[in-house]
Amino acid sequence: MTAGALLAAGLAVALPMTLSGSAAPARGPAVPASAIGRLTKIARNAAMANGDARPTQVTAVMTTHAAALNSATPGDTVPQGQRDRVYLVTLRGHFTAYLASGPPGAKAPTGTYLSLVIDARTFRGLDSGLAPRRPPVDLASLGPFTYLHW
Repeated sequence: MTAGALLAAGLAVALPMTLSGSAAPARGPAVPASAIGRLTKIARNAAMANGDARPTQVTAVMTTHAAALNSATPGDTVPQGQRDRVYLVTLRGHFTAYLASGPPGAKAPTGTYLSLVIDARTFRGLDSGLAPRRPPVDLASLGPFTYLHW
């Protein structure tokens, strides 16, 4: 299981609410106002579960699952549902994947950017990634993004 999959599994356990091939980024529509509250709650819970309750920046953009993976977990692919609509939530802060499993005695992975891929219909978490550097995909290339605050 990849570190991203382990982090996603850990996030699903840590969050009290259910987070319900490479492709060119497809510009998605704006994040609907009706989704902002749920996405903010998901992001806040993920930030706290990963050790930074006050990240410096949190953004959300609607895109396809394949395009979101290019940003959140470069190199990962999804065999079906590549064009399914998802929210890509990206947090910048100081994160530690406390719930990720690893070899006994290994330190938990750390990173500056935490990315969450959330199903746009169910708000279920599909994928996540933790990286030391800015994601390789410019969010503006995916569609209009929204800043989330709490």
